[in-house]
Amino acid sequence: MEWLRKILPGNSRRTEKEAVSSLYKSILGRARNPGVFGDLGFADTMDGRTGALAIYAGLVTTRLSGISAEGRAVSSRLTDRIFDDIDAGLRETGVGDASIARKVRTIGERFVGLGIAVNEAFLTSDPKTTIQDILKRNDLTGGTGTENAASDIVEARRILDAQPDEALLSGHLDW
Repeated sequence: MEWLRKILPGNSRRTEKEAVSSLYKSILGRARNPGVFGDLGFADTMDGRTGALAIYAGLVTTRLSGISAEGRAVSSRLTDRIFDDIDAGLRETGVGDASIARKVRTIGERFVGLGIAVNEAFLTSDPKTTIQDILKRNDLTGGTGTENAASDIVEARRILDAQPDEALLSGHLDW
């Protein structure tokens, strides 16, 4: 019956939507883990929380994009989903329609910049130290939290890289 589901019209879209939803929940779970905030990691501020989301989402979207055209499509939909939630969150806090686009753009630029910087850190000879520098430079952590957050990011990337491509494409991310 699985083969029939794959060929029915509209089913791949639903499956992709479910995969995106599942991946997003996994990313949020990692980015909102209380164990990586405060003195233990990221600053417990809007910037710290947004930065954590950007970094973990950047790891996942980059990994997806490297799999295939299907992975790039899932990555794109995942990014859209994240920014839809950011937009909705800003509206809930009372940000007016006139300034929403500017605020989302500012968050988006930082979001993409952090994702790129952290992924590029893994191309260096010492990713953990490079990530610590990125976290400090962007005021996302402080004190011992910088080392802890960098260690968590390196571990998240290790776990993500060990995930089978098909599992990620279907929305399964176990970290």
